[in-house]
Amino acid sequence: DVFRKFKDHEGKFKESLAFDGQGLLSLYEAAHVAIHGEDILDEALSFTTKNLKLIVQDHRTSSSFKKQVEFSLALPMWKCVPRTLARHCIDVYSELDDQQASHDETVTLKFAKLDFNMVQRVHQEELHELTMSVNLYIRMAFLAFITYFINS
Repeated sequence: DVFRKFKDHEGKFKESLAFDGQGLLSLYEAAHVAIHGEDILDEALSFTTKNLKLIVQDHRTSSSFKKQVEFSLALPMWKCVPRTLARHCIDVYSELDDQQASHDETVTLKFAKLDFNMVQRVHQEELHELTMSVNLYIRMAFLAFITYFINS
């Protein structure tokens, strides 16, 4: 089992894991994919949840990582709508200053924003077309009703 390497000789999760915030967050997300009967993932979920909550309370934790952890605790990745997750990730990476982000990450972020905005525009256009179709249908139904009522 892959997760056994994170446990000590007593069968508990190694306390040293609590000092690796990004690793804890990854283990937390992985633990959510558990199926019934996978006790080690249930233990991992309990361990990571407890330690991630401590990280959020720690004043030394960066604000962007706090937001990332708070978002994951509220809505784990596998339960999240992909567009919502994408929007959240764009917000988190936008807060990084230029010294923290490499050139490739900056370019990737720009493309992610562009993609998000383009897809959002397509959704807006589709919603507009749907609304217009529904309005037209309602008007036609109303006119048919009025015509029927007048002719009766």
